Amino acid sequence: MSFSTNELNRILHQPIRTQIMSHLIAHNSADYNSIKKLFNLSDGHMTTHMRELLAYDYVRAEKLSFDNKSKTIYHITDVGRTAFTEYIKILKKIIEFE
Repeated sequence: MSFSTNELNRILHQPIRTQIMSHLIAHNSADYNSIKKLFNLSDGHMTTHMRELLAYDYVRAEKLSFDNKSKTIYHITDVGRTAFTEYIKILKKIIEFE
């Protein structure tokens, strides 16, 4: 069995984004602050990673307002779920390569 590193999704093949997507796969959604805290991200890093995931429609953002405070909740999309599933399949091919 052969594979090419070109098969790896460059958006998902980044440790923080892989972790964020894994978390969203498990929980379907999470808010900005909980993701930031869970993965020990600065505001800048959080924004950069989420901007990439949003640009590829892997997640969608929902802005809510509570007591005059805004809250952003990220939801995994069908596109994101499919892309992540395909990404995991490629990783499994690499791991099982003999």
